[in-house]
Amino acid sequence: MNKYKTLLVNIGLFTINAVSTKLITFFLIPLYTYFLSTQEYGITDMSLTVAGLISPVVVASINDSVVRFIIDDKKNAQKYITIGFWISCVGCLISAALLPVLDLDIFGGLGDYKGLFFIYFVITLFSSFFSNTARGLNQIKLITWTSIISSLVSAASAGILIGLLRFKVDGYFYSLSLGGFVSIILFVFAGKVYRYIRFPSLKKDKYLERMLIYSFPLIPNAIFWWAGTSINRFFITSVLGIGASGLFAAASKIPNVMNLVSSTFWQAWSLSAFQEYKTTGITKFFSNIFMVFRIICTLFASLIIALTPFIASILLQKQFYTAWPLIPLLILAFFFNVLAGFYGTVFTTAMKTSMLFWTTVISAIAVIVFTALFIYPYGLYGAALAMIISNIVMLISRVFLSSKVLDIQVNGKIVLPSILLLVSQTVIVSAQIPNYTIFSIITFILLLILSIFEVLPLAKQFIVSHNKMRSHFLK
Repeated sequence: MNKYKTLLVNIGLFTINAVSTKLITFFLIPLYTYFLSTQEYGITDMSLTVAGLISPVVVASINDSVVRFIIDDKKNAQKYITIGFWISCVGCLISAALLPVLDLDIFGGLGDYKGLFFIYFVITLFSSFFSNTARGLNQIKLITWTSIISSLVSAASAGILIGLLRFKVDGYFYSLSLGGFVSIILFVFAGKVYRYIRFPSLKKDKYLERMLIYSFPLIPNAIFWWAGTSINRFFITSVLGIGASGLFAAASKIPNVMNLVSSTFWQAWSLSAFQEYKTTGITKFFSNIFMVFRIICTLFASLIIALTPFIASILLQKQFYTAWPLIPLLILAFFFNVLAGFYGTVFTTAMKTSMLFWTTVISAIAVIVFTALFIYPYGLYGAALAMIISNIVMLISRVFLSSKVLDIQVNGKIVLPSILLLVSQTVIVSAQIPNYTIFSIITFILLLILSIFEVLPLAKQFIVSHNKMRSHFLK
């Protein structure tokens, strides 16, 4: 029971973090869509897309390695953190050398903001590194407070710079950079991470070798993961223009609330999975947690789809509102993506990162092929459909391969009907079939009933175990 308690405590702390930070970001969408044109918003989204591509490459995915090895070997945390810090510094130099590439037309005008993008990228890179270091050191409360404070700083500065001073794209970069800089200051001094950083050794380092052996397979994995989730932006920009990319990006922000569920869970789950992997009962542990996680994601996705027209009318301003029918399709794509992400933790926990890589490659190939096929006849809807298909491909491949490492048990009699209901709801709402709102509400209720039936045995098991522990303690 202790492992479940630890996971719940961590989820609670990360929930405070995610709810506050994601909601702050979420409610900035009206600001962006009101004061920025579709072209300007497309440029801001392109900056995130490019950063997501080059980050794992220039730092060799070292952040994942830092977390993993600190948890396994805390007595040598200083060595792992030092290595991660200096690799991040080298990564900044490499990214600076790549800046002229942003002048290419495929980046939709991002080259006009090279300097601001570089500042934002460097700050984000180190903010992410220090956040992962804090995770490895189990400084969960620090992560929570730092995220809240930095998000508030970014939101306040965005309101001033974009809303009042009309700095537009410049204001976007300034606000994100300022928030990230505040987070670095808090991690370095409040978390005292500076105590772990030393000058790098020029001698052959076994710790560096261990970290790179673990992280190198994650580099192509990260690239192909990026391809699976973001390469459609380049297709959209090239074929339909940066304005269409801006519309697609705005529509993607509402499905991104799925990250409110998934990111909260991932941060806590990765710690528990790494810590408990070598213990007994790990298969049951993974299966139980996956069931609860899947149920929450299914219900959350169904609820957001049902509320999409209402939410879009508030958050998507002016011409951005025309993109709302895309949102249910993107929510479904995100749903399959987060389920595939859970199965991915089986590979990282077992240090089978090569398996993770191949499943991501398959998904990336699928999204490239289907986006190329669908974007000309169906436009933005074709890009969304390609995302759904590629994420389904990734989920199926990971289910198959992960069973060779750790066989997660699922109740197919409930899982398959639940997924079919969610897919039906997505199609009906996106196509705006008459009475789609009523159908959405009915679908959500049916999914809730199925979920109760599935989770009831586990709930009873927990109650019995809790009562046994309580009676034993009272004796």
